[in-house]
Amino acid sequence: MARKRGNKWQASVTDANGKRHRPAFDTEAQAVAWEGAANLAVQEGRALPPVATGKVGNRDLALLGSLFEHVKRTHWAGMKSEATAVLNAKTVVEHFGEKKPVADIGSADIAEMRADLADRGLSHSTINRKCAALSKMLHVAIDAGVIVKMPRIRFSKEEQTKFRFVDELEERAMLAYWVAAGDQDLRDLTEFLIDTGARCYSEAMDARWDAFAKGFTSVTFWHTKTNKPRTIPLTRRVRETLTRRQKTLHNREGPFTGGSKDTMKGRWATMRSTTGLHDVTPHTLRHTCCTRLINAGVDIKRVMTWMGHTELTTTLRYMQIRPNGLDDIVALLEKAA
Repeated sequence: MARKRGNKWQASVTDANGKRHRPAFDTEAQAVAWEGAANLAVQEGRALPPVATGKVGNRDLALLGSLFEHVKRTHWAGMKSEATAVLNAKTVVEHFGEKKPVADIGSADIAEMRADLADRGLSHSTINRKCAALSKMLHVAIDAGVIVKMPRIRFSKEEQTKFRFVDELEERAMLAYWVAAGDQDLRDLTEFLIDTGARCYSEAMDARWDAFAKGFTSVTFWHTKTNKPRTIPLTRRVRETLTRRQKTLHNREGPFTGGSKDTMKGRWATMRSTTGLHDVTPHTLRHTCCTRLINAGVDIKRVMTWMGHTELTTTLRYMQIRPNGLDDIVALLEKAA
């Protein structure tokens, strides 16, 4: 049993040779955690776990608040998903409290957190993201010696996503609205997003003129979500649009650069309320491109490459919206009958 010795906590374990080990720790939680892992190692005939301080530099990572700040600075800073990861981790810290000893967070505590988040109306997928942030922090805690074993974290099976995409009538309505509103930028961007499947903010609005091949035959998105550049060919109407924009907007760094994300969101919200397309976002146009490729019968591997998906399962989710995907199989069965 761990005991207080001055300003330290001392663990006590006797190894298989009868030798007593009494390492000192800064907190009771650290001492108890090491003691439990050490006793298990003795029972299984393994070497005792190393004794770590639970500190990185001058930072004590034994408490959840300090662990969060450390992971935020050393692992999430500079990542494209930094803001999302930090937001998810903050939810975890708010639930347990900054002063919560990391070693005191067990599987039951995590299950309770999941239940509380569900009571607040969060979806399974959102709760999974919060748990993923906690998992990252706990793995860092293991590396720092704060804990010796990961508590079990249950990730719920996420429901099949129903993708929203626009049909040709809705596309014409959107383009007509932008023209009527005198918003040529968003009219052209809408067309570009539908025909390329580009991510609006990180790819389309970030693309510079030098990302396009001569004659606008193709575009290379250098800064992608997956950090893997990809090059795709461009449709005739997009080539014509880009040629026009280069003549009139040659002082810009790129065809769609210089716009404010917040301003665009406001203009987009006005379009939605006017046209009645309340559930259509810029990302819907990426879904639209992928959906059209699938419905046109393009093989799944090439669709995956076009969209820049790193996992085949991501692309396969779009197969649910292909209405006639099995018609050719029915025809084969009818011939055999």
